[in-house]
Amino acid sequence: MTNQISKLDEQIKKLEREKKIFEHSLSKIERKKRTRRLIQIGALSEKYFDLNNNDLHEVEEIFSQFSSYVKAKKLDKHKKGEGNN
Repeated sequence: MTNQISKLDEQIKKLEREKKIFEHSLSKIERKKRTRRLIQIGALSEKYFDLNNNDLHEVEEIFSQFSSYVKAKKLDKHKKGEGNN
């Protein structure tokens, strides 16, 4: 009986380790996806707003200046995650 309990305990520990490894790999994949998306958005921002020679503070000021306009004028098909779809 005790032997069975120890075997089950070992199996539980093994499964918990595997679960932790799997969760870690999922979060790593999500971080990579987010990083890629952020890089792509930054590249598009530089391209369309000619921001190559601006520092981060200047870019933030430019984005802040136009953010309310962009939010108000965004097409409905692009309003994802805002409760409209």
